[in-house]
Parts: sequence; C-alpha cells; structure tokens
Amino acid sequence: MPFFDFLRKKPTPAPAIQARPPEEEGVPIDACTEDWRIRGRVAAEGRLLDVLNRRDPISVISAEWAPVDGSAPFEPVPGLRTLDPFDLLLVFARPETMPARSLEESAARRRSKEMFDVLVDLAPFQVVGTVHLYPGLDSSSLLEHSTDLFSAFTGAIAGLADGRHVGPEEPTTILVNRSYLTHVEQVDEVTMRAVLASRGVVLAMPEDDAAEDEEGPSPGPEVASRPGGPSPGTEAPAD
Repeated sequence: MPFFDFLRKKPTPAPAIQARPPEEEGVPIDACTEDWRIRGRVAAEGRLLDVLNRRDPISVISAEWAPVDGSAPFEPVPGLRTLDPFDLLLVFARPETMPARSLEESAARRRSKEMFDVLVDLAPFQVVGTVHLYPGLDSSSLLEHSTDLFSAFTGAIAGLADGRHVGPEEPTTILVNRSYLTHVEQVDEVTMRAVLASRGVVLAMPEDDAAEDEEGPSPGPEVASRPGGPSPGTEAPAD
C-alpha cells in the first residue's frame, strides 16, 4: 500500500436506512361477551358498527381475554379464530374504525338525529350514555325489533350491576347489542351524572350538545377528575 494512502480522506459511509415498522394487520377490537372481555385485532374493513350489523362472523388476527369482572389478568387465546357478533354484548369503539368525514358532514349527520340520555340493562352489564335516533323514534324503540343488531351510545360508560367498571373508565362510544336489552330508561342529566359519579367518573359542566358520528368519541363534557387508570384504548392494542 502506498505510504500516503493513510492520509487520504476515507469515504463517508452512507447512513443506515431505518426500516419502517410494519403496519399492524387488521383493526383493533375491544368487546365483551357475557363472561369475557376480548381485546385484539380483527380482519374488517369500514366502520366497525357496519361490520357488526352485517352479522357475519369476523376473522380474528390476534386476541387476548380476561373475565369481565376483572378476577384474572388477560391471557392470549391463539385458538380464537372468529367472533360472532351475536355473542358480543358490548364493543368499545376506537378512532381507527371511524369513517373519514369532514366537519360539515359530521354536523349534518348530527342535525338529522335526536339525542336521548339513557340507562340500559343487558345482563350482566349496565350502560349509561347518549343514543342518537332518527326523528319519530324515542329511547323505547331500542327494545323493538330492528335490522340493526347494534346501536351506538356516545359519551358512554359500562359497568356491572355492582358498579364495577368494564372497559375504558372515561366516557367513550360503546356499541350495544340490542338483542340483549332488557330495560331502557331515559334519564335526565342529573341522574346520568349521578350514575357516572357512582362509578368514579365526575364530569365537568357541559359544553354544547354536539356529538360525533355514531362511532366517534363524544366531544361532550370533559372528564374533570377520575381514579387513576388508562385512557380509552391504552390497555390493549386501539374505533
């Protein structure tokens, strides 16, 4: 090697290209049967509410489950291949399953429906939240036969009859299986707040009555204080 070669500037190595992490397959789901809470990812396209209302089995990509009463931790269930919408009582919607709409489109959809604050029973669960119905219908229509298997409740909280939370502790959108409903009670704001407070959720003063689409999080009152806990969707994988 020539003597002066060591003085020559060595070429600067090209920076390593950072590989993009692969996108996760499918969409997240967080749902409850009568006995189990199931979290994971499923093969589905479009709005989750529409997928459930088609009533077809949903292919499972990955899942974990735990008793709905929280008596045991989540554990993987690799043998779970499909979810039957008829077996699901509650589904906690995630932003990833929301349709892409402009603010104007969302506002138009809200104006076309009437809002009712309700408390519903579907053993072993209770759900309190706001349901959005077309004009001419009231909250009792949720007990009637419908082509829709699921209806969406915005700003909703779910729990067991003894008051224990199930799912996100903050108000979120919950898709409720109407075929399991045994009781629907329209409640005023005071009663609704009292029910939420009994489950550890204290709401700030209401802002306006605007609510998002059926599967979007309600922009209603913000949570002022609550026990420490994960935000909606942080327990598992996220609408």
